[in-house]
Amino acid sequence: MVSLHNRLRTLDFNLQGDLSFFHNWTFFMPQNYTSEIGKLIPTGPYAGTLGAFAAGVSLRTQYPDLQAASLSRNQTNFWAADSHRVEESAKYFAAGFWGIEWRDVATLQVIPETKELGADTLTTGVTCVDYLRPHNPEGRHKGLHKLVEWQKHYVPPIIARMESQNPGLNLTIHEVFSMQQLCGFEILARGSSPWCNIFTEHEWKDFEYARDLLHYYRTGPGNKYSAARGFPFLNATTNILSTGPSAGSVFFSFVHDGDILPLLSTLDLFPSSPLPTDHAPEPRVWKISDVVPMGGRVIFERLACPQIYCHSNAPLYPNHIYCDPPKDEPYIRVIINDGVVAIPDCQDGPGKSCALASFERKVMLRGWEVGDFGKTCGLEEGAADKVTFLHQ
Repeated sequence: MVSLHNRLRTLDFNLQGDLSFFHNWTFFMPQNYTSEIGKLIPTGPYAGTLGAFAAGVSLRTQYPDLQAASLSRNQTNFWAADSHRVEESAKYFAAGFWGIEWRDVATLQVIPETKELGADTLTTGVTCVDYLRPHNPEGRHKGLHKLVEWQKHYVPPIIARMESQNPGLNLTIHEVFSMQQLCGFEILARGSSPWCNIFTEHEWKDFEYARDLLHYYRTGPGNKYSAARGFPFLNATTNILSTGPSAGSVFFSFVHDGDILPLLSTLDLFPSSPLPTDHAPEPRVWKISDVVPMGGRVIFERLACPQIYCHSNAPLYPNHIYCDPPKDEPYIRVIINDGVVAIPDCQDGPGKSCALASFERKVMLRGWEVGDFGKTCGLEEGAADKVTFLHQ
């Protein structure tokens, strides 16, 4: 984006047509922009600080009993990946959930993003060695390759239109994609952007699909490492859910969006056919704007639902039905960005929930299907094979 801005500034002619606004436009990032990259946006209508705080307030309102139970413990642990933006998100969330003086009742534990941690991490994308190999066609760069294929399909007509308005402009595919990215980044910084007005609705849908492709094949179901990467955290979460309230009332972990997607892949929550790179299928389940929007979250709820078990003594007493007193049974429900999402092949409870026993069996079977994390990722023998820090 910076290189695009600099090149357009040095043109020896005035831009016309869709790009005519550029000569009155100022770049929204400061000169020392490199120091600002990776930070949580502190101002504007879409400030990350406000979003994180509001999320904390929302969950405090949604789960008042759990918030009160965590306060009664006097010290509740919560976790964040070792990134400035992620840590700040966790802190602002804590202020919304526990109050401004949250440090009196909660402790933030920062988990390093280093490769020697193996499975005992929040960021398996850093520790999965084979996934990171630069020449592995099925690794991290698979998403970028798919993105480039799609860009070659949808961007050239945009280039043709803008160059017809500005002969000699000689745009590249990467520059046009940067223009589309500028729209989103400037909205975050300023609340609006003229870059958003130079593309048609269809071109924005093509850009949306570009982002879908990138994440589907980088960290989603289209990458063979994703499900194995997500299993250690899912397994640790399942152990907490199985233990029940004695384990603690709330467990909060803060990560990058690329660390949420493997977890969803492990549970196969958004099953779909492989996404093509020559057209954007509609309708489709996999849309990043729905799955991991900015500030996206996944919640695992353990529910206690009363069940009544009845039986008869037929044929001796065919008209007599005997019922035991109601008994609370545990169920698991998954909520993604405030919407309940049914777990495939595990919906035997109320409200798209899954009986705890069924959920445990589902996770165990998925563990067998996705494979051992260490072996799949090519880790050295003796590397950590599970998450150990999630406890109160």
